[in-house]
Amino acid sequence: MRTLSASDLLTVWEQGFGQNPVDQALCVLGVWTGEPREELAALSIGERDARLFDIYEYLFGPELEAFADCPACGERLEYRLSTRDLKQRRSSPEGSDVLDLTSADVSLRLRLPNSMDLTAARECANPAEARRMLAERCVVEAMRDFRVIPPQSLPDGAVDAISSHLAQADPLAEVLVGLECLECRHSTQIMLAIEQFLWTKIVWLAKRLLREVDVLARVYGWSEREILSLSAVRRERYLEMATS
Repeated sequence: MRTLSASDLLTVWEQGFGQNPVDQALCVLGVWTGEPREELAALSIGERDARLFDIYEYLFGPELEAFADCPACGERLEYRLSTRDLKQRRSSPEGSDVLDLTSADVSLRLRLPNSMDLTAARECANPAEARRMLAERCVVEAMRDFRVIPPQSLPDGAVDAISSHLAQADPLAEVLVGLECLECRHSTQIMLAIEQFLWTKIVWLAKRLLREVDVLARVYGWSEREILSLSAVRRERYLEMATS
C-alpha cells in the first residue's frame, strides 16, 4: 500500500475532476494502491469502500464528521461516525466464493456487485430498473427444474430476494445512518456514500494545496514541484512567514 503525497493528491483531483463518483473512487484507489484499474473495478463494493475508509483515515483521521438536512423541518443534523467501527461491518473478504440462494423454485448462484455494475446501473432510468439490473448482473447461474434460465426472466420476487441476500453478504456496501432531529423529533435514515464524501474532502484539500502553492510561488519564486516536495509542517511554516 502506498501513501498519498501532496503531489499525488493534486494528481487524483485533476484526473477525477468531472468524473462520476464510481470513476472518482477508482481514480483515488489507483493512486493509493498502484493496482490496475481493472482489478480495482472488480472488487466488491464493500471491499472497495473499506479501502476508501482506509484512505480517509490516512488523510483525515478515524472520525468521520458529516451533516444532513432534516427532511421534515430542514434543520441541519450533524453526526459523527468511526471509520474503524464501520470497517468492522465488512464480512465478505476479497475474492469470496460465489453465494448460493434459493428463491421459490429458482436455484441461484450469485456474486457480489462491483464498481462495473454500479457504472452500468447509472444508465438506468429509475431506481427500480437499476435494482433489477444489479440483481441480474450478479447472477452467475439461475436454474429452474434443472434447466438454466436467463437472469432477465427472473420474477420480481427473486430479484427482491437477490437484493436482500447481497446486502446481507456485503453489509459495508450500503451503510445506513439513523438520525433524529432535535427540533422536530423526526427520525430518518440516510445512506453514507463514502466515495462521494471522501471526494468532497479531497477536493477541499486539493484547493488548499493550490492556494499554498500560489502564495509560496509568488513570495519565494519556487516551482510547484519544489513546494509540493516540502513536508506539510515546513510548508505551513513558510506560509506563516510569507503571510505575516
